[in-house]
Amino acid sequence: MIKLIYIFLFFFISTNISASTLDYKDLDKIIKKSTFFDNQGKTYSIDKINDKRNTLLIIDNHGSDYDIVKDKCQKKPALGYIWKGATVPAILKLHNKQIKGLTIKIYRLCSGVKGMTLKAMKKYRNQLKNNGTISNIEDETKNIKRQKILLNELNKFNEMGFENIVLSGFSAGAWASLNLQSKYPDKIKGTIAINPAAFGKKTIRKKYPEWGFFRKTNFDNLKKSNSINSIIFTHNKDKYETPETLSFFRDIKGVKFIDYSELKPTNCKWADANHNMGPSDGHGVPQSICFTNFIEKNNHLIKFLEQIL
Repeated sequence: MIKLIYIFLFFFISTNISASTLDYKDLDKIIKKSTFFDNQGKTYSIDKINDKRNTLLIIDNHGSDYDIVKDKCQKKPALGYIWKGATVPAILKLHNKQIKGLTIKIYRLCSGVKGMTLKAMKKYRNQLKNNGTISNIEDETKNIKRQKILLNELNKFNEMGFENIVLSGFSAGAWASLNLQSKYPDKIKGTIAINPAAFGKKTIRKKYPEWGFFRKTNFDNLKKSNSINSIIFTHNKDKYETPETLSFFRDIKGVKFIDYSELKPTNCKWADANHNMGPSDGHGVPQSICFTNFIEKNNHLIKFLEQIL
């Protein structure tokens, strides 16, 4: 009996350590806003999911603000309010769909802790200026932290009995998801990446060249991937990354690359206003009904999920 108690205690302690090893400021407060969403963006409890083994769990990851601030991730954002952490509506449409005997559920993860400080950025900027390179990056960017938080949550869901997990994300959330997919293909069935980006606009990288270095380093690492099971959506009017800057993904096995530049921002409405976007607002298109219609018309997501399962 005593032996059984010790075995139980070891199991309990080990699983809880793996679920809470990250010590990022305000993470506990931020992650409490994570929740399950239905197809209208309404929240519900994990208790509503009775059959975890036959669930296809999509862990969705929001976009990010600058590293020096925490991301806005509301627990109950309005539909399409992606700047407040809402899941892209086209992803929400997958709720309760059946794919090869699995029922889709969507979990939006809030993980936007602060990243690299201005002091740290200046340190690396000076290294780059003086040496032409950055030899040792000791400080974590927000996206690196978010990848670790996401992996932590993924492991917790595995321990709960979820066997089939897909990642999705918008902007920096898509970038974190793609990186994790490349590193842990055995844990993740695939990734839906919508307008992936994580290193600011070109003007920002010119002002802060260390971010250009971080970007190139990350690009080079991804290019070494043997395979990344993913579907990537990108637009030529995106101010962050475009089909051209992300074209290297086309050469990686497992990547389905969707250039949806045919969808003009000027024909799409903002989620919070009854007027159309400007011609250079490609990064904001996924919040709109026109993007949802584009996805459903071409059946992009269902086909991708059927392919990877």
